[in-house]
Amino acid sequence: MLSFRKHIAWAIKPLFTALIILTSILLGSCGYTALYDQRAGTSSSVQRQMELIKIQPIKDRIGQYLHNKLLVKLNPKGKPADPRYTLNVKLEEQSSNIGVKKSAVVTRGNLKISATFTLSKIVKMKPGIDTKKLLTATVISISSYDIPQAQYAALASLKDAQARALREITENIKTRLGVYFHQNNK
Repeated sequence: MLSFRKHIAWAIKPLFTALIILTSILLGSCGYTALYDQRAGTSSSVQRQMELIKIQPIKDRIGQYLHNKLLVKLNPKGKPADPRYTLNVKLEEQSSNIGVKKSAVVTRGNLKISATFTLSKIVKMKPGIDTKKLLTATVISISSYDIPQAQYAALASLKDAQARALREITENIKTRLGVYFHQNNK
C-alpha cells in the first residue's frame, strides 16, 4: 500500500509542475501587469507618480497619525520638492458598544473610521495655482476592541483599535491611488 502511494506521488508531481508553468504562461499573456511595476522600460511607474503627491494636513490626533503613515507609504524619500498632486483626507470616527453583560456593563466595542480622500492635480496658471479633482473615494475600517473595567486599559485598547484601523485605511488609500495611476498611465 505504501509503495502505491509513492508511485502516485511521483506521477502527480510532474503534473503539478506543468500546471504551475501553464498558469504562469497564461497569466503573462492575458495582459496582467504588476501594480507597482518599476521596470526601466516603463515611462513613469505608479510609485514615481505617488511620490509626487503632497499630503495636506489632516485634523485631530488620529489625522496626524494617518498623515504620517501616508507620508511613509507614498513619499518614502520625503516630501516632494515640486508636487504634481495634492491629497486631502477627511476622517470620521464612530464608536459603538457591541458586548453588553446582563449587568449593563459594556465589554466589547466597535470603532468605525471612514476616510474620504480627494486626489487633485495641481494646475499652474499665470495668476496662481489651482487644482483639478481627479479621484474622490471613501475607505472604511471597522476595528473591534475589548473594553476592560480599568480605565487606562480601556483607553489603551481604544488607541490600539485606532492604530489598526488607520493602518488598514493607509493601505487601502495607497492601493486605490495605485490603481488610479496604473489605469491612467497607459
